[in-house]
Amino acid sequence: MTSGNIDEFRAPAPQGPDYRIGIDLGGTKIAAGLVDTATGAVSHFRRRPTAVNAGPAAIIRDVVEIGAEIIALANAQRRGPKSIGIAVPELVDLEGRVCSDWNFSIETIRAQVEDMLDVPAMVDSDVRAAAHAEARFGAGVLHRSFVYVSLGTGMSYSLVIDGQPWSGANGFAIHFASSSLALPREDDTGLTVANAEDFASGKGMQLSFAHRTGLPPEEGVRTLESLSADDDPVSMRILDEAAEVTGRLMAQMVNMLDPEAVVLGGGLGCSTGRYRTKLEQHMRGNIWAERCRSIPLLHAALNESAGVVGAALAKPPGDRRQTIRVTA
Repeated sequence: MTSGNIDEFRAPAPQGPDYRIGIDLGGTKIAAGLVDTATGAVSHFRRRPTAVNAGPAAIIRDVVEIGAEIIALANAQRRGPKSIGIAVPELVDLEGRVCSDWNFSIETIRAQVEDMLDVPAMVDSDVRAAAHAEARFGAGVLHRSFVYVSLGTGMSYSLVIDGQPWSGANGFAIHFASSSLALPREDDTGLTVANAEDFASGKGMQLSFAHRTGLPPEEGVRTLESLSADDDPVSMRILDEAAEVTGRLMAQMVNMLDPEAVVLGGGLGCSTGRYRTKLEQHMRGNIWAERCRSIPLLHAALNESAGVVGAALAKPPGDRRQTIRVTA
């Protein structure tokens, strides 16, 4: 159920200016800015490539340098930030600790940033941060519940209820395509085991293209979209298969969670070409309940700034445990 009066289920926004730094640390780039948490406005925006090959120490050093630069600019305008929030493409528990190293080993980033900049720091998973930003200022504002699905280099999700991303019992409620699935082979010789993210993510599609053609796509999935527009059969097949896999998974998510809306973020999620069209077809075609097949499928409204804004909104560790309200 949607409502035009969002105050019915949103906590009041902070009164007066409340400036915080948001840093979105991604696998390919670092984006950062000073965020007015009352309005979601971002100033002093900064972007630089993530030095993945240089190692964790260099990545953390870059985060600190960007943070120091924004602090100096903010202080000069008497808008000193109260804290720094960092969104990372890893598991982050309820205590704000980075608990995985799929992209890089940055388990100490929170403590190091605090020590070097002398400002309180919080860390959260990037998809949960972006979902929080969309709930507060973006495509999810008018929805009491929605699922934010990030489709890009990887695939992840966050369920949002009453404006707050659901973290789960440990803080790890961000996966929907990471586990390998098994189904019987048609020839009855055993099981076929496959990982949807390895196949259907942006990275997976690029690897499929390189494997089938012997050439890496120069501009990633954008190359596949361009070639598919010219009826290239390999690109069309890769996009169609990835869209079907993801669309079916998203339909299962709708079947399980019954949200009011689905919000798509990430480079793939916000695309408008063949992939997006096929994705929606397969999602709607595999939703069981007829009344749910018309569920709003929305593009994220904040684009690149979602991770920055959401990082700035990250809660201190003591405020992250959640309860479900039950009403009669």
